[in-house]
Amino acid sequence: MSHKIGGPAMYENIRFETERLVIRSFTENDLNHLNRIVNDKKIMSNVPFAEERTLDECKALLGRILSRYGESTSDEFKGFLLLVELKENSEQIGTVGLFPLTYNAIETEIFYGLFEEYYGMGYATEIGKSIIKYALYDMSISKVVATVNEKNTHSKRVLEKLGMKFEYIINDTDGSSYDGEQMYSVCKIG
Repeated sequence: MSHKIGGPAMYENIRFETERLVIRSFTENDLNHLNRIVNDKKIMSNVPFAEERTLDECKALLGRILSRYGESTSDEFKGFLLLVELKENSEQIGTVGLFPLTYNAIETEIFYGLFEEYYGMGYATEIGKSIIKYALYDMSISKVVATVNEKNTHSKRVLEKLGMKFEYIINDTDGSSYDGEQMYSVCKIG
């Protein structure tokens, strides 16, 4: 895996290369890619990170995504969303993000969403391994968490392949979207 971090802010111009994938920051040229992602019902049913659906709404969302790269620092991590492409042809296959957990900002949550035609090919595991390694060893985060619906057996298998362990079922009395979700985590070793 290789990565580049440039500019004054720590999380601008992120780029990972795995065996088959390029995982990179969104750019101003990625509006149509973002629009396709947020309008994919399967991705958004598992990773509802945005409510924007029209092209104009996505333009505003893209602006916020780009701003967040520059606003996040090692002292105040605000999170980031990255685009995932096939290395061989630059075709977009989904997204991955790291964000402070909504109801407990001390925790850093990983989430990913792939277009359905890329399920079952090992891409989620490849994405997860690279972003967790980056979080734990390059960002010096000591623990990465993931939440998953108990019925999402595919994602639970992926989390286990990433070395994440089941911790507990979230019982959020405020009735947030996390209520009833299962919490998994992996910690830095050494």
